Amino acid sequence: MKDSLKNAGHLIDCNAPPFIPPNWSVEKHQPGGLWKFNSTKISFYQSQRQTKEFIEGNKLRQELAGKSVLNANVLDYLLAHPDLIPESWKNKRVYFWGTIYRDPDGDLHVRHLDWNGSQWGWHFKWLNNIFGFGSFVAIAS
Repeated sequence: MKDSLKNAGHLIDCNAPPFIPPNWSVEKHQPGGLWKFNSTKISFYQSQRQTKEFIEGNKLRQELAGKSVLNANVLDYLLAHPDLIPESWKNKRVYFWGTIYRDPDGDLHVRHLDWNGSQWGWHFKWLNNIFGFGSFVAIAS
């Protein structure tokens, strides 16, 4: 009962322009319409390579083409409503690949949800970096 109440009535506009860090730009923002939040409708994707070692971010991005990746609007909504974030996500880095950013140096990044031990926040990762077993892609299922 508690989870059903927790998931009720939260609509996220995944077509809206995303938050953009200062001096950055959006390289790609995959719209997702008006999405009704339900944590049970989010699955996690990992490349086969991540389960054995790691994968470079640009290669992972290619693997994700055509998948229903959630964008940064979902990340920012969750940060505004941290009570919606499942407890089980605390030991994961959950990435929102539906929005790709470009920093002032021209490098591409993806933002992820981060638990610092006392509160939720976000960080970003350079796509030239590696993504290992603790990195998960949020997918609408």
